[in-house]
Amino acid sequence: MCCGQGRLSDTLLRAFPLATVVGMDLSSTMLGVAAKELAGHGARFRTEQFDLPDRSWRRRAVAPAAVVSSLAVHHLDGGGKRELFRDVHALLRPGGALVIADLVRPTGDRGLALARRMWNESVRDQALAGTGGTGPYEKFHALEWSCFEYPDELDKPSPLSEQLQWLSAAGFQEVDVYWMKAGHAIYGGVKAGE
Repeated sequence: MCCGQGRLSDTLLRAFPLATVVGMDLSSTMLGVAAKELAGHGARFRTEQFDLPDRSWRRRAVAPAAVVSSLAVHHLDGGGKRELFRDVHALLRPGGALVIADLVRPTGDRGLALARRMWNESVRDQALAGTGGTGPYEKFHALEWSCFEYPDELDKPSPLSEQLQWLSAAGFQEVDVYWMKAGHAIYGGVKAGE
């Protein structure tokens, strides 16, 4: 979901050489970039335009083995996330997995301050390591990229604890957090097998 330029899709295709990926995004421009960037994977990668809150894409002729999302689910409010989790659970084949990498809302002021500080430090460190300067870090702030520092009505991150409960309520098993740092987390669950 929301494949953007296709970097995560490329990583998945390289890691799982028998897999196919449907890269979905609202932006036709991003889909074009992803199709071009991943053309080397041939028929293993295809694109599809979709709108995350629209439920029509959540019904498929062939149930996927996994649904993977990076930095998309936080655009849905709590009710939208719960609905998405239920729909994806129904969509997946038995034994299928939902894996989400996204922003999560800290539950208190101290957690918010920590997430904000850690995100700033991480972006600054990556800028220095990648370019030797702080230009990308300064652009990060000029674009007001951090929802923890520059709140935006498009960003609706929910607390991780709530999302884990919603995943369980949707029917997912083995619900867990695989990684977390600076208000970002990778989490998900598995649909029971047959």
